[in-house]
Amino acid sequence: MIAGVDAAPFRNSNAATNWSIIRNIAINLARKGGYDSLTKAQRFLAHDIDKLFLLLE
Repeated sequence: MIAGVDAAPFRNSNAATNWSIIRNIAINLARKGGYDSLTKAQRFLAHDIDKLFLLLE
């Protein structure tokens, strides 16, 4: 489990759905960037904004 996904503090309204969509986009961008796991992607991209923007191209 990464980032406490199962312990989301917002269970009502559309916030949980929106967070799920954003999370899936982030996972797909990491996969497209060649990372095998989200944990590895977080480690390598955490403090490098330029690499993050390269994933969006």
